[in-house]
Amino acid sequence: MSFSQDQRYYLKLKALSYLYEEGMSKTYIAKQLHISRVTLDKLLEEAKAEGMIKYEIIDVRGQMQIVQVEKEMCRRFGLRDVRLVDTGAADELTAVRRIAAEGATYVSHILRSNMRIGLTWGRTLSSMIYEMKPDIRITGLTVYTLVGGASTSSSFQPNLLAQQFISKYEGQAVVMTAPFMCQREELCTEIKKEPSIAHILRASREVDITLVGIGEEPEKGADHLSDYPFDRKMIQQLVRANAVGDICGNFFDINGNLCDTPLRNRIVSIDIRELLSHKWVIGIGRGRKKTRSILGALNGGYLDVLITDLETATRVLAEKDKETSGTR
Repeated sequence: MSFSQDQRYYLKLKALSYLYEEGMSKTYIAKQLHISRVTLDKLLEEAKAEGMIKYEIIDVRGQMQIVQVEKEMCRRFGLRDVRLVDTGAADELTAVRRIAAEGATYVSHILRSNMRIGLTWGRTLSSMIYEMKPDIRITGLTVYTLVGGASTSSSFQPNLLAQQFISKYEGQAVVMTAPFMCQREELCTEIKKEPSIAHILRASREVDITLVGIGEEPEKGADHLSDYPFDRKMIQQLVRANAVGDICGNFFDINGNLCDTPLRNRIVSIDIRELLSHKWVIGIGRGRKKTRSILGALNGGYLDVLITDLETATRVLAEKDKETSGTR
């Protein structure tokens, strides 16, 4: 059907009135104007191109900065999604809880029955699982731990986190019953060959959602690194290798490349390079000490979704700008 210019203008004007002033559906508008949905869409596109539509977003709650930074993070790093929380001047514990709550909401919205979940460890990740609400409609989950246990800290015991996760829904936890770090590379290699461990390492490649914490950057001269069972010598080896952070004990540099240290082949965990082929990797973490950790993980392409706070994301973007301009 062809229309004159006057007819097209009339139809566009009436369609815009129906759509934006009266809130009618496009299906209803097309029926009222006796045109197809395809023709209506073309008319609306024309109206937009001709400047007949003017948008004005009124940010009544002052959250536009969050939206803009989320979009910029997605654009710069090719992320599937970013969720930011403005923690303002909140103390550390409150800030972690707010981010954990945001992460819990996000995961709860995408979780479906019979999914396979891969799980690492970390304080914020632990808080996120704590914040998740039980839902008896979600059944048949299988939760795999992707790293061995490290210490007495519950945040660094993936088997406990897996059990806590599964207690909110229904399913089973398949845990990596192994130490986090072996004394010798040969022992680590043999442990990974054990049938139960080898099964998890294979199954981890097929999980539907992978939840990872992001470890902080090792500091020069430090004698401890979070709750990791590392001595001063190990930490300094990581520093000399330019490590900026880790995911389940796989330490990487600012470009996301794995650091070549004696520690690398002593950790019982997945190889995080496999995350590049995982379906949906969600990383959570925050803080000044994790700025370069998060940037390294993003540069390496290990994450599909990032959940953090506005301040941390802003610092990551600033650090990326320095990296791009070569001012570091």
